[in-house]
This record gives sequence, C-alpha cells and structure tokens, in this order.
Amino acid sequence: MPAAAPAPGSVPALAALAAPARLESLKPACAEFHDLSHMPAPDAVLRHGGGLILIEQGMAGWDQLLLMLAVERPATAVIVLSDQLPAHMVRALSKLSAWDVLPVSASVGEIAEAALRLAEHHTAEAEKDEPGNSVCWAFRGAVGGAGVSTLAIESAFALARVVGPGKVCLVDLNLADGMTASFLEAVPKLDLAALSNAPERLDARLLAAWCWQHQDGVSIIAAPRNPEADAMAHEAAVLRLLDVACAAFPFVILDMPRHMMAWTKPVLSAVDQVIVVSELTVPSLHAAADMCRDIDVLRGEANKAHLVLNRMFKKQQFRAGFPVEKAEQAIERKIDITITSDWDAARTAVNLGRPIADVKPKSPLVTDVDRMVRQFAPEGLMVAAPPQKKEKKARR
Repeated sequence: MPAAAPAPGSVPALAALAAPARLESLKPACAEFHDLSHMPAPDAVLRHGGGLILIEQGMAGWDQLLLMLAVERPATAVIVLSDQLPAHMVRALSKLSAWDVLPVSASVGEIAEAALRLAEHHTAEAEKDEPGNSVCWAFRGAVGGAGVSTLAIESAFALARVVGPGKVCLVDLNLADGMTASFLEAVPKLDLAALSNAPERLDARLLAAWCWQHQDGVSIIAAPRNPEADAMAHEAAVLRLLDVACAAFPFVILDMPRHMMAWTKPVLSAVDQVIVVSELTVPSLHAAADMCRDIDVLRGEANKAHLVLNRMFKKQQFRAGFPVEKAEQAIERKIDITITSDWDAARTAVNLGRPIADVKPKSPLVTDVDRMVRQFAPEGLMVAAPPQKKEKKARR
C-alpha cells in the first residue's frame, strides 16, 4: 500500500537536488525547503551538510554532492532516489550517519515517511552531542609573551598522563596566529570559514575531522594562520565549537588570546577554571591583577580566576630578589602557583614537536605544571589515578 499523502509542513526541513516536478510536489510537505538544483556542490555541502538532503540520481552534480557529503559532512542524513545505485555510491552512503535509498518512482508520501524516520534518527544522534560533565580550563596571558601556549600545552599533556589518551583536547583560540600547532608539529585542521558560516552544522563527526591527535594521546584543534581569522570568528561559532568539544572530551584546555574578542566574556563565563598567566615584573603583575579583577566580576566571587607566575628562577634565587609574598602584597591578591623557568628544555621540546615532559621529564617546569594540574583538577581525579610506574634502569 503506498504511503499516505503527508500533511503540509510535516517534514521539518529538507534540502533537495531533484527534478523540477518533484521539487514542486515536495515543497508543501516541508516546513523549510531548499532547492539545490542551481547550487554548486561545495556550497550545498557547506550550507546544508549536517541536515537532511534528498538527492535524485541523474541530476547534474548528484554524484559529486553525495561523495563530498560522505567525506566532509558524514553526519548528514541523505535520501537517494535511484533504481540502480553504483557500488561506489553505496560505499559513500555507508559512511553517513543516516541514509535510505528509494526508487525513482517513490511518491511524495514515501519520501516524507523516509525523511521523518531519518530526521528522528538524526535528532537522537544530535542529542548525544550535548555537553556532558566535562572539565574546561581557559589559559589567558596578562601580557604578551608570558608563555601561555607553553603552559596550556604542558597542562594538557600532564592531564593526559593521568586520565589516559584520547580524553584531553587542546583548543587554540588564537585563531589568527596561534602557535600551538607549530609547537607540536600538528596539522591545523579547523575550517574556520565553515564553522562561522554554519555553526549549527558542527557535530561530533565533523569535530573529529578537525582534530589532530598527538602521539601522546592529546587531540589538537587549531586553525591555519590567517590574519583575517579574528574577524571571521563570532560568538555563536566559538561557543558551538567548545560545546561540541566538551561533549566529545572529558577534559578541554583552551589557549586564549590576551586581547578581548567578541566571544571572550561568554567563554570565560562558561569554563570551569580561568588561569591568568603572568611574569614576575611590576608591569606584568599590575596587568595580571587588573585582568583577574575583571574576570572575578564576570564570574563571581565563588569562581575567581587563578593567578600563575611563569618563567620563575629557582626558588632559592628569586626569593632573595623579589619575594612572591611581596608581589602578593603589591597587587593585593594571592598567587596560586609559580612555574620555574627551563628555557633549554622548552626550546628543545618545540624544536622536536613534543611536550617538555617527553624531552626532559625531570625538568622543574614539568614538576610545577604537574603540581598546578593537581591543584586545579576536580576533587578525586588525582586520587583515583593509578601511580605511574618508573622505568627500571637496565643493569650492565
């Protein structure tokens, strides 16, 4: 028995590449309808990938559209109208999150029935992408060159050593000229144009395509350097990126720019911890104190920013010159952590594209970062973590 005619507007949203007569017959059944017949395949993928798309075999560009969706937007739900689909197209369909094949003679009712079924499946999958109980820390420098990227990187890898590979994501939000990818010899895969044009299309599958994983188990999200990137990124795009990242990873570390962006305040309001990085100089301390006070107003007294002094000399050296206690009195604020400088180890690490702990595990910088991570981590995380076994030296 053929499917009954669908009620007007019963299909929430559908984009279709089909014959003109079929397009006209489908429009009344859809609350939102988009005709793809005059749209190049790359534009159709960018604007409608991740939604529900109908493709009729034989239409100009149908094969290119299907193949591009399978590669670039596998979270798309696709209905193909075909009486004899080639094997390589079937393989392309199998890469999609949801799909169906109907005969070319399918009625509007049958197409609407398949569309509603796939839409329900697609909605159920999207709900899985909602943010879970993740931990998100934002690192921000009080002054330029304070070593924020280094501390964000080392903190991400320190967490990964505790919680295991595949659970930590490092996001470089210095979109125009971030250094994270260069420091780790990572591939910057974030497509900022696609994200900004259609942030609602981002899901876990697309996020995975934009992640580059370091051999130590930390995933890196970074954009290629682009002087126009800051103008391209807007609040909805950045927040969607972080929402999906926090749904996909238990731990997310943000390397944030010092200068205020349109999305800075919403991000700082949402993260679990804000870590302000400074150096032990008078201008840096005053800048850090001002930044911390602004963040405290934004987040409230119960969620104050943490102040970290980076690039410190060994404790027995700096306390005689400019004690931390004196710095705290000057800015009327507690300094949570001090990180000892180890320039040689840091330089070697970035040249090799590895975290400092891999190059010089006994570096005082590594020890201090581990201490910082343990101090700021959720209660019980480090207690539950199994101790790392020390390698025994081979006997000669």
